[in-house]
Amino acid sequence: MGKNRPLKLIVDLAALPAGFHCRRIEEDGVGFTAFIWSGGPSALGTTRSTLLVNGATHGDEYEGPTLLRQWAQNWRPKLLQGTVVMVPVLNEVAFYAGARCRPDDQANLARSFPGRRNGTPTQRLALLFEEQLMAQCTHYADLHSAGAANELDSWAGYIHGVTPAVDRTQKRMAACFDRFWCWAGPFLPGRTLSAAAERRIPAIYTECRGAGDIARADLAALDLGLRRLLLLLGLVPGKLPRLRAQRIRITRSVRETHLQVHHLAPDDGLFVPQVRLRERIRRGQPIGEVLGLDGTAAIVRAEESGRVVMRRLQRSVRRGDALAVIAPV
Repeated sequence: MGKNRPLKLIVDLAALPAGFHCRRIEEDGVGFTAFIWSGGPSALGTTRSTLLVNGATHGDEYEGPTLLRQWAQNWRPKLLQGTVVMVPVLNEVAFYAGARCRPDDQANLARSFPGRRNGTPTQRLALLFEEQLMAQCTHYADLHSAGAANELDSWAGYIHGVTPAVDRTQKRMAACFDRFWCWAGPFLPGRTLSAAAERRIPAIYTECRGAGDIARADLAALDLGLRRLLLLLGLVPGKLPRLRAQRIRITRSVRETHLQVHHLAPDDGLFVPQVRLRERIRRGQPIGEVLGLDGTAAIVRAEESGRVVMRRLQRSVRRGDALAVIAPV
């Protein structure tokens, strides 16, 4: 952690008695609420899984908070072999603002890991989450979506190339969300998953449609996937059912899975899209037009051939906003 001195644990997961716990984890003016299900302390010399799941890394993504808050309200397993930790809303200030990033520092939490003790509020939140919870887990899942401004074709993904053993586990974790396709890519700094990769913790993320709302099918797919993930990790008794075959894309291209660098708006203005989500298009085909308020107009063309997996819905754009993502799937 370099300049970050270790934090004293606010909640020692290994020491919690069996049962359901709600704990506030807060320090240096930032914090979040964690719901914890503990199977009780492990016997000496035994290892059990600790699964950490969070939503609202970005404040305008509502699928994760909705699902995890429902689980916190209703899930009381009779037999739990390990520990499950859910943080429905990680980025609380951004969540209450209905914004991707918190308004005070405008920093992207998914670009701020591992964080800094004396940094911005977002950097301090990243540090708090990583050292207080991620450092204690054996497996991790971050539930994302396209947010309020975009819509996307829901997928599960992971960082490819951590270690062979971690990659195998991550692929099996992503496969639990078999209603989604799978998109794995290389290490990108600053993410929750890159922090997990640095610690060699198997980690996945999911991306749901977004559009400022919650698709019922996405919520059902997340719920089913999470239940299967618990089975896979041996946290609850039962046999993992046969899963659907996923469409899988594994890329070594750093740019491909970096959603914010594709098809950037050339100017401020009004965006008029000309393609639909999941539509197959060819390189050079117009994906939309940006109409400047000063009377200018610019056509934005597809940078490659493939399928539209993300599309901007919000019509007002600033120069540099991503308007679409096309994947070769």
